[in-house]
Parts: sequence; structure tokens; C-alpha cells
Amino acid sequence: MPRREKRRQKTSSDLPQVPPIEGRAWRFGDNISTDDIISAAHLTSLNLDEIAPYAFETIRPDFAKGVQPNDFVVGGHAFGIGSSRESAPGVLRALGVGAVLAASFARIFFRNAFNLGFPAIEVPALASDPSIIQEGDTLTLKLEQGLLLNHRTQHTFQTTKIPSILLDYLRVGGAIPLLRQKLGKD
Repeated sequence: MPRREKRRQKTSSDLPQVPPIEGRAWRFGDNISTDDIISAAHLTSLNLDEIAPYAFETIRPDFAKGVQPNDFVVGGHAFGIGSSRESAPGVLRALGVGAVLAASFARIFFRNAFNLGFPAIEVPALASDPSIIQEGDTLTLKLEQGLLLNHRTQHTFQTTKIPSILLDYLRVGGAIPLLRQKLGKD
């Protein structure tokens, strides 16, 4: 019987770099729930592009129409609390949001975001001074270096370090695409 050759698994060094993200800040407060992000009333489709126009409609009706590719959602403490719906980070990704920045995240939102290849980044400085980022500020996020630059103030902030496996999720678009690559089914 012929021997099957073992496929070489891709490592982080084989994957592309995560490019810097530059966009405008959309400010939100503390305790933004998954229902605030996308109301359960709109979860009538599995197609995130269909429900994305309803993102934040109950607390910020202008958001979905005004957000531009790579813009940032900036929250306070406990961003993404509530249900475990994966559609909450999914609709933000579908709208082209570059990342969610917050003082802290609900654990399930954080995990769902990375599983979808969408960055949810803790910025510790937001915990002590939420005013460091104002509505409309232009920001540049360097995920691999853990740095966030506010162009208005010219101040650079440290972000919480992202574990290498989660960076790999961002490099390839999520947990499932990474698993497919590792299994050689890409």
C-alpha cells in the first residue's frame, strides 16, 4: 500500500501580515448589548449583508448609512453584553467596520468576533479616560504591534496584546478558514 505523504501545516510565519487599519471613530458608551448592535427582530435571515443595514438602529439610526470601510466602533466597558448571537460582530464586519475598540468586552462577543476574523481590541487607556478618542477622530490601528494612533492628538496608545492564534484568525478570515488551511482543504 502506498504511503500517504504528510502535508506540511502552515504556520503563522507562512500567513500574510495583518495590515494597519485606518478609519474614523464612531463613539458608543458602556454596556452596549448584542441587541443594541442588531435587534433580535431583524434576525430573520442568515445573510449578514441583508440584516447589516439595521445595525445600531435602536441607539444610532444613522450608523449603517454613514459608516465607511475601516471605520472603528469605539465602546466603553462591557461591549457586546447579552446574548451569544454571532450575528452581532458579523453585521459590523459585513458593514466593513475595521475593528471594535473598547475598554472591555463581554467574553462571548470577543470570542465570536475573532472566530469570524473580526478584530475586537481592548484599549486599556479607554478604561481610565474615555475622552482619549472623540467622535470622528481618525485612527490607525496596528494590530500586530498592539498600537493605536489618534491622528487628532498625535498620541499613540497601547492595545492589549492579541494571542498569536487569534492573529492567525485575523490573517485568514476566522477560525473555520484557519482550520481548513491547517487540514489542507483551502
